[in-house]
Amino acid sequence: MKKSEIIKILSFLNNCYSNRFKFPKPNDEDGTKLMVEVWHDLLKYYKYQLVVAAVKKLIINRPQWPPTPGEIVKEVEMLKLPDEAKITAGEAWYLALKAVRKYGYYNSNEGMASLPESVREAVRNFGGFASLCHSKDNEYVKNRFLKIYQEVNSKRKDSAYLPRPFKEKLLLISEEKEVQ
Repeated sequence: MKKSEIIKILSFLNNCYSNRFKFPKPNDEDGTKLMVEVWHDLLKYYKYQLVVAAVKKLIINRPQWPPTPGEIVKEVEMLKLPDEAKITAGEAWYLALKAVRKYGYYNSNEGMASLPESVREAVRNFGGFASLCHSKDNEYVKNRFLKIYQEVNSKRKDSAYLPRPFKEKLLLISEEKEVQ
């Protein structure tokens, strides 16, 4: 994204949140330049249309306060995710039960293959497909699975929102620390 496009987005936010978002900063040219630099640094990895879509979605869903650059990055990354990655814990439980009922204990490989990756990881952490087949369909088992799935998702989301070039920089920094 170009700095001129960042200025358009900041102006758009200023018009949507006139009393809560000031751009350009009155009587502060350095503050305005810094604001553009910061927003550009965090959003430069994304296409303008995608950022605009994320900004509009945030404005509609959360009209009280203007979004921060970090919230916009998260929303952009969420928009880019495939539907499979947006599965809720309840949907994951339903998919796992459906696979257990369809494939059963004796076809556990096919059952696991039928599940999306995040659900598969939760099933593995649960104890495997066979363990899920042998467990009783009760609230305790369901709650345990839901908790495991939420942990799997939160672990993935911590790094999923970061732009690829930023992830690569973090990886290089962590590798340098390991060498020292």
